[in-house]
Formats: sequence, C-alpha cells, structure tokens
Amino acid sequence: MSKIVGVIYPIPLQFVGRIFAEQRNVFTKYLAHSTSTKLVKGNKILFYASRGQKEIVGEAVIREIEFLTPAALLERHGDKVFLNRDELMNYASRRSSRTTSKKMMILVLSKPKKYPKGIKYNKPISMVGEYLTRENYNSLLQEDKNEGKL
Repeated sequence: MSKIVGVIYPIPLQFVGRIFAEQRNVFTKYLAHSTSTKLVKGNKILFYASRGQKEIVGEAVIREIEFLTPAALLERHGDKVFLNRDELMNYASRRSSRTTSKKMMILVLSKPKKYPKGIKYNKPISMVGEYLTRENYNSLLQEDKNEGKL
C-alpha cells in the first residue's frame, strides 16, 4: 500500500478565496465516524471547487491537526477560520447527528498556493474527500503540466 501524502476535500467556490486571498488558514471538517485521520503534519490538502466548477484550484500544507468543538475552534483560532461564526454554526447543525459538542477535525494550514488555472478532475469528490498517495499527487500535477495549465 502506498503512503498517504495528502487529501482532496471539496469546498464551495465562494469559500476558496478566503483561504488564498484573505489568509484564513484554518480549515475545518466533520469526519464521518471518528476523531481520527490518516493525515499527518506535513501532508498536503488540495481544494476541489465543488458545485459546478469541478476542478482542483489550489493546495496548502497541513501544519497542525486538532480535534475541537465549534466553540473551542472559534476561541482558539477566531477569524483565521475559513468559515465565519454563522457559517460554522450552520455547518455544525446541518445534520441531526451533529451537535455543537461534537468535535471536528481542524487543519491549520501553511504555504497556501492557488493554482494559476484549476486542474480538471474527472472523478467526483464526495464530502468525505479522497486521500492522495505520492503517485496520485505527482500524476495529477504531471497531467496538468502536460496540458499547459500550471
């Protein structure tokens, strides 16, 4: 089995700019079943612009991984979170299985890089995301270079 070097997560396009332009470098995500992940510090997160665009628009390096409740997240990271308070609380209460006491995965990011042009990704990315191996990541970037996008 190949080593995991990152993950692709979908993100609505209206939030992408916050990570790159506004330098709101704290990404949050509820995980399906637990407070564990195969990700480690130094892995990459690639952002897949969902809802129409269907392309990978940039990446960042995971500097820190935490599991916090929404309130603890806001207390610790404040305006560095890519969602504002109302958006976060809406996200936290969107499903009946979630409560404000349920912990979410927090990724503190560094070296955000928006790609000059998005990389088309022909496979749908669900809300769960998709882990990347080194081979997947290199192949993705190589295919894009061959198309002259990066």
